[in-house]
Amino acid sequence: MSSITEASTTPTVGGAEQTPKLSELCGDAANHVAQARIALFSEEVDADGALAHLDQAIFLLQRLSAHGRAMGLTGSQKKTRSA
Repeated sequence: MSSITEASTTPTVGGAEQTPKLSELCGDAANHVAQARIALFSEEVDADGALAHLDQAIFLLQRLSAHGRAMGLTGSQKKTRSA
């Protein structure tokens, strides 16, 4: 379980937490979903491990959503079409 929490902790510089890049949040969430899938479909099914990975993925996606809201982004914005 320690590898799960280590993968989603944010490094600190001089005691201050750095804001992760959006691509890192997406990548970390995708990795956790993949690990959950592996835990469920391996020879020894690990439902608890899969749930832990899914919880971490949800947490990371919530951070991503919160960051988008803080930046003023919403799903209702009109998308521009390219020619």
